[in-house]
Parts: sequence; structure tokens; C-alpha cells
Amino acid sequence: MNLRLLRNKAVQNGVYGTLLDESGQEVAVTLEHAYLQTDGSYCAKIPKGEYTCVRGQHALPSRPAVTFETFEITGVPGHTGILFHKGNYNTDSEGCVLLGSYMGPGCILESALAFAHFLDIQAGCDSFALVVE
Repeated sequence: MNLRLLRNKAVQNGVYGTLLDESGQEVAVTLEHAYLQTDGSYCAKIPKGEYTCVRGQHALPSRPAVTFETFEITGVPGHTGILFHKGNYNTDSEGCVLLGSYMGPGCILESALAFAHFLDIQAGCDSFALVVE
């Protein structure tokens, strides 16, 4: 199923958004690491655009011996290894998209549940298109 990432705000403690399915229904809330720009604003590593997400076994740099199944967001200019994964805080991501069930104060919550739901809706799918707005 193709998805759309709609970003809602970009602040020091993260870039917050909503992941939507093809019918506009919420799949999860999202959090990406916020990077300070020269003008004082914040943005994520993934620019607006359309990307292909590919299923595979991956590991996070912080835990290279632990692999897990997820989707890599390919074609991000200047970056590889941008994944969808579990996490609650801006610091849990180095540019990846964290998934949660709802927003908390400065974080997203029930990430494991949201990540499992994401994998469930993508069952049987080896790749999908992601539009980032």
C-alpha cells in the first residue's frame, strides 16, 4: 500500500507528522530527528518528494548486531539507511522515521504497537511509494 507522510511541525525536539494510507486514514504518527538550519529553522533529512520504500533486514547503527525487518526509504539525496522503525524521542533517530500511536509531550508513544500495525498493513508488500509533504 502506498503511503503519504504529512509533516505537521518542525521544532528543536523533532519533526512531527502523520503517516496516511491511500484513503487518507492515519496509519501512525511520526517523529524524525530535527536538524538545525542556518536560518534557525529545523528540518528532517528527507526532503519533500516521492520515494520508493523497500522491505529488507536492517540494523541500527547503535545496535549493529540486532537485525529486524522493515522498509528502507531509498533515493534520499546524500543518504542511505533511512528506515521506518520504533522509537519515542528525537534522539532515537538519526534521520529515520519513527512510528507511534499518538503524540506525547515532546515525543511519540506506543511505538512498538504502531510499528507492528505498519508491518501488518504492508504484509505481502516488498516495496511501496512514499510521498513526503
